[in-house]
Amino acid sequence: MQKNWKVGLLFILPALSFYLLFLILPYALAFGVSFVKWRGVALNMTFNGLGNFTHMVGDPNFWKALGNTIFFTFFTGIAVPAMALFFAVSVTRRLVAGARFFRITYFFPNLISQVAIAVLWWFALNPEFGILSNFLRLLGLTSLPSWLGDPAWAPWCIVAVKVWASMGFYMVLYVSAIEGIPEDYYDAARIDGAGEWHSFIHITFPLLSEMMKVSVVFLLLNGFGTFDVVRIMTDGGPDRATETLATYIYENAFELGKFGYATTIAMTLFLITFSLALFSLWLQRREAVEY
Repeated sequence: MQKNWKVGLLFILPALSFYLLFLILPYALAFGVSFVKWRGVALNMTFNGLGNFTHMVGDPNFWKALGNTIFFTFFTGIAVPAMALFFAVSVTRRLVAGARFFRITYFFPNLISQVAIAVLWWFALNPEFGILSNFLRLLGLTSLPSWLGDPAWAPWCIVAVKVWASMGFYMVLYVSAIEGIPEDYYDAARIDGAGEWHSFIHITFPLLSEMMKVSVVFLLLNGFGTFDVVRIMTDGGPDRATETLATYIYENAFELGKFGYATTIAMTLFLITFSLALFSLWLQRREAVEY
């Protein structure tokens, strides 16, 4: 194998070249842009040193966007895997009738683009003609809030939409992992008198550890990259109550023409996400449970 390292290098060279050209090189260039003032329309850049970083530290809108991003990541990171695991166990262990139908139903939102989902829920949450408000009025409730126009309700609406849209994807991941667990383990547990709950605690959950590691990283990336749903449904409002780092980057780059400052925030977002992903994997480090 050591004698054929050149052959191996030849096989990985196309993928490695693509990775370097379209990922590593743009990140390296972005790191340089974060130290300049640039409007993004010409090459007349002005070196700014640490000015962009100093401005970011003192920018209250940046901290507001960071807090909202952490809020969305935290609550979707709790709700999505919990619900996905519950439904995955329900359909694989035949705890509900029509398991195949529910698999397709839960995964259906993942077949729709995030833009279409955001538009759909924007109409559904409209306080005047939205289906949610009209349904609550039929129940006799009249004093309803403006779901996306109230700073107290808008963040929770975004969380609900993100959970609805992404839960099916993680359910499919867990379903595939659960179906790979030998049925003999469950048969042995039943012979020993274990019910579904004890089987889940002592068999299903431990053998899902590797898939849980993957899902945590996915959830971190998805949470800190929240953009399209917020951009379409609230555009960061009201009063920046749903502003995220991604939407704030877009605002500075394409609306205010501050590409240098936007790149600084983008690099900060990358470092935060990368660090949290590594920290998450470090916390979950242990040998894989095999069967």
